[in-house]
Amino acid sequence: MPRLAPAVLAALLALPAFAGDGDEEDSPLKTYTKAVRNMNKSDGYHLDTKIDVDMGGSSMPGGSVEGVIRNPDFGHFKLDIAGNALEVFKQGEAVAMLNPQTGKWEASAANQTLDFFIKIFNLGNLLDELRQGAEKIEYGDAEDLGKRECRTVTFAVPKKTLESLMKGDGSGSLGVTSDNATMTVKAWIDRKENLPRKIAITIDVELKGLPGAGDGTDEEFEDWEDEKDGDGKKKPEKDEDGKMHEKEEGEDEIPPMKIAITVTASIKKYGKELDVEVPEAAKKVLEGQKKTETEPGK
Repeated sequence: MPRLAPAVLAALLALPAFAGDGDEEDSPLKTYTKAVRNMNKSDGYHLDTKIDVDMGGSSMPGGSVEGVIRNPDFGHFKLDIAGNALEVFKQGEAVAMLNPQTGKWEASAANQTLDFFIKIFNLGNLLDELRQGAEKIEYGDAEDLGKRECRTVTFAVPKKTLESLMKGDGSGSLGVTSDNATMTVKAWIDRKENLPRKIAITIDVELKGLPGAGDGTDEEFEDWEDEKDGDGKKKPEKDEDGKMHEKEEGEDEIPPMKIAITVTASIKKYGKELDVEVPEAAKKVLEGQKKTETEPGK
């Protein structure tokens, strides 16, 4: 066998080793996809969710959700949203909600806010949907959750996916759309069991003026006589020093409000304590919706 020249041998030794033995690390997308698939194949899990809201730099608690998900399509949730306590059962697309005013189980009235939260409750399906077309997906720093060693994966949700998530009844809308909102996801994935252990979904919204209000242009104030001088022109405004100045063209009357909503869900007890007793009244509401869904033409 011919000998390798020393220079050639040195060059080969200097090359990086290839992980041909299967130890090569999966891409962030593959790692995330496998973990979510394992999550949805499990018997179920428990959720402990915290919702935080930051409005223009002022932080406030948005609420909390405790839930039990039994795969493939059952969920029981207890919510505290802005001081309002709610209880919800979800079976497939059917939803039964305990009305806190009447104490009766009812089908939920569709609106953007509730529709979106129900999608969050169905976390396994939501996480699968969010990965479609994921942008800027990458590994973050490794982080431990208690004794569990986790790798983190972060990505941005594309506009097309946001459009499907933000659909809802306009009368119940908060003014949040795919045009004024962005969403990012961070997942903590158990290295040993390859399961999601924690998820943080952050929605950044920029609202110009108030939802349902005008766009703040000068034309909306033409009838305000006290805003005009004698020749019918709009009065110049005072700055912080009390000096008069003309409003610059294109300047907003109402500064945009920046809102950040962060939903952080801890995922626990995979396959444990999944039996939930459903009240008879709630069962009737769920069954009633199933019958409606299967009627011809529905």
